[in-house]
Amino acid sequence: MPGRLLLWSWQWAPRRVSPIHRSPAFSVRPRTGLDTLPSSRRFLSSAHTPPENAAVAFQSADRLSGRTCMITGGTSGIGFAIAERFLQEGASSVILVGRSQKRLQDAAGRLGVLTGALPNSDNNNFGQVAARAPEDDTQNLNKIRLLLGDVSDAGSWMRELEKEMSSVDVLVNAAGVSISNILPRSDPEHISQILRTNLEGAMLTSRALMRASIRSRARNRTDAAGEGKPSSKCIINVSSLLALKGGTGAVPYAASKAGLLGMTRSLAVEAAASLKDIVIRSNAIVPGYIETPMIADFTPGETGRLKDLIPLHRFGDPREVADAAVFLAQNEYANNCVLNLDGGLSAV
Repeated sequence: MPGRLLLWSWQWAPRRVSPIHRSPAFSVRPRTGLDTLPSSRRFLSSAHTPPENAAVAFQSADRLSGRTCMITGGTSGIGFAIAERFLQEGASSVILVGRSQKRLQDAAGRLGVLTGALPNSDNNNFGQVAARAPEDDTQNLNKIRLLLGDVSDAGSWMRELEKEMSSVDVLVNAAGVSISNILPRSDPEHISQILRTNLEGAMLTSRALMRASIRSRARNRTDAAGEGKPSSKCIINVSSLLALKGGTGAVPYAASKAGLLGMTRSLAVEAAASLKDIVIRSNAIVPGYIETPMIADFTPGETGRLKDLIPLHRFGDPREVADAAVFLAQNEYANNCVLNLDGGLSAV
């Protein structure tokens, strides 16, 4: 969508949501299975249950109260789980970024069901929702906003993106694609698409946040604790264990995810050196095998073999990754913090 950005608020109307959401044809999971699948391929359904023996007990503590959070690739999988958790933690607004209007709408509907963040309504239209809502419902409006745009082409709508970033406190770069093939057989266009979406897209959204922060430095809020210190802003990059551990059929993908870790480190230093009174923290999450419907592609024997390799003998749950994102978003001393969430596989 070159040169164009659409932003609207979502008002949920009761409807049946399919538990399976298919991805674009070009987004194919690498057969290595490492990392979370590309965000365009991930899904967390309302009926999702934690893996066996998983200790997933999430309780809201309103740790993100008053924060506005933008999540690229937030329509499914880890991105979606992070959006759900941020809303449960009191985020005032969550902006989902994606290139498919239908997927964005579907994700917003599911979030409304799972979090109760939006009021029920018989009206399923977009825009001007506040004017129609009862006064006592206005506090719930605009909690979920949808931003239609392709991060791989973010340079073409950078001005609009910077404008929307002016109110963002937490940016989660979870968008990603992967096309499984050995490098000699990889199409150059596919290589470019992977790098532009996974790495360049994250770089451009981070740039937009930094530029918007410079413009609005006078509007920095004090933290909720009332200590008079300015709340920092935070960038969270979703990388992959493939950035650190070799695999077959995912060279461009691994390179893009390794680039995210380099970007995380450099941003942590550069932001402190060049932004003066503006505090922007830069952190990363490095997931290993995460439970998604795409795991169903593995044979029982392959699944068993992979779980045997992991010291915890199970795959991760997207909500466990979301829990890490909440920690990174609200901990004011977390900077260049890289969290491995792989069940111990990186130690093997």
